[in-house]
Amino acid sequence: MHHATEERTMPPPTSQRTARLAAAVALAAGLAACGGGNSSSPPDPLQPYRTQAVQWTECDTSILGPRSPKLETLWALAGERLRCAMVRAPLDWSNPARGDVTLAVMRLAAGTPSKRRGALLFNPGGPGEDGLGYALTLLNAFALGNPDSPLGAQQLRLLAEYDMVGFSPRGMGASTQLHCATNELKRFVDYSPAGWDAPDNLANTHYNGRKTAEACQKNPLTPYINTDATARDMDLLRGLLGDDKLNYVGYSYGTWLGAWYASLFPEKVGRMVLDSALDFDTTIEKSLLHSQPPARQRLFDEVMAPYAVRHPDVFRLGATEAEVRAIMPRLHPRVQAVLAEFLSGLGYRRVDAMAYLGHIAAAQGLDTVLQSVPDAADDSAVRHALAQQVFHPTNPSQDTQVRAVAWRLYEKYRSNWLVPQPQNIEANGAGGIAIRCNDTPAITDLAQWTTTVRGLAQQAPMYFGGLMVLNACAFWGGPSVSKPSPAAMRQLPVLFVQTQYDAATNTDGANAFFAQLPGARRVYVTRDFQHGVYPYDDSCVDPLVTAYLLGETPAQRETVCPGKPLEGEGEATAQKAQPADGTPPTYTDPEKARALIDEFKRSLVPPSLRP
Repeated sequence: MHHATEERTMPPPTSQRTARLAAAVALAAGLAACGGGNSSSPPDPLQPYRTQAVQWTECDTSILGPRSPKLETLWALAGERLRCAMVRAPLDWSNPARGDVTLAVMRLAAGTPSKRRGALLFNPGGPGEDGLGYALTLLNAFALGNPDSPLGAQQLRLLAEYDMVGFSPRGMGASTQLHCATNELKRFVDYSPAGWDAPDNLANTHYNGRKTAEACQKNPLTPYINTDATARDMDLLRGLLGDDKLNYVGYSYGTWLGAWYASLFPEKVGRMVLDSALDFDTTIEKSLLHSQPPARQRLFDEVMAPYAVRHPDVFRLGATEAEVRAIMPRLHPRVQAVLAEFLSGLGYRRVDAMAYLGHIAAAQGLDTVLQSVPDAADDSAVRHALAQQVFHPTNPSQDTQVRAVAWRLYEKYRSNWLVPQPQNIEANGAGGIAIRCNDTPAITDLAQWTTTVRGLAQQAPMYFGGLMVLNACAFWGGPSVSKPSPAAMRQLPVLFVQTQYDAATNTDGANAFFAQLPGARRVYVTRDFQHGVYPYDDSCVDPLVTAYLLGETPAQRETVCPGKPLEGEGEATAQKAQPADGTPPTYTDPEKARALIDEFKRSLVPPSLRP
């Protein structure tokens, strides 16, 4: 374990204030002698934040959650290079007199201080996700880099030359947290394709959204949880870490945060990777919430249905794409709604493709059971029928696996529709709600909101239901900040990374934003839907992105890389530790590295959707 020592990065702010005061007195005296004694400038109210003493101390080992063997291994691997700090930032950047918030920061110091390039900050997205431990998570994989491999050596250089820095954005994690709750109870909302549009159901939806907004507005912290403030917090961290430029890797919403920073401070942007990007040139409501349902439908239509057809004996969903696509509309609407929740979470990672189709097979079997029993509310009858249902007639192992998924679907079905429990109005992920509502305008006309949802229900009949619980911004009262124009970042050599079928950050929006930035570069991965691409553990994406972080901007505006095969296809059937051409493997333990990278990618899936 590392020892509780510490270091500071800045001189004590009290001594700096004393020096500035002495200089100001001397200057005033000189001006008075020349007859100009009233022209001194007022003190900068932000200077105490920029010159604060940062105390880097041993991290509390519970700061990332309950202790576990895996976390213990991470702490031991990081050793004394890992330190934590609490940094003060103004609650209101435009009026520091309002008070402070606290930002939690975790730093893994560069392994070779003499070659330090600077700090590399990470944000995992959300909005509303905690990024405190992300530097530590990536360390675990990159530390397995093989020095005899060109790419492995590159990744070891990242750890040697950068301070890897994670932080809890304001409102989240170990920083000053935002909570929104009230005594009123949520009203029941039917988010199924058949029930969502009923007048009483829409009234319940809007009641919940309005009460959620009211609960957040009661908290005086709420207006100050927004991307503008977080971008300024990052600039504060940049200065306190001793860097002239901000180096940054942002995933998903983290690309929105990175673009906001680059639009505010273009001259301070160093290496910036925006992985799985939102369209920053529109509202966050359009770029995120309204773009996801059609992207998820496209993933099913163009990737998953063909995958099922290529393996009819494995998935047993149909011999043609039309047969596969016809399954879900035939399910009971409430089974459809439950299935869609699971499929939304399984659409983030390529490694979950087989599980995605397995859930469709399980839902098909569950629907058969629910239609076969005299009363679908008879729990014992349903459980008995599920135990007897045949999910795969020729493969006992797969039959067992799919039945286990059907049990999970049934438990969700039962808790959602048959025995819903009273719940207080509480904004789960309050920080994320505040960011969405504070950043940019949202639809406030309820008739227009309903029309928009109807349009999305036609485009993506399985995947629009989540919008029924994401309408608080309609009652918010408008944003608390103004989004900057991205014009200032047009010529910056920012590096985008994107997959063709990303279902969480719609590739159409990512394409539109990239097209507006002639100075940017992009690594584009075809035939894949992975959300959060880097590290990709390949010979195309990773060398380019890692070299970029080490200072080498790609010459080409866009590099197209082939996506990896889905499970059971091509190289995915038997990934080997040793590359086929005999070159050294990237990692000293390739299997362990792949598992760690997969775990890292799983952490990019919103907690409410993680399989």
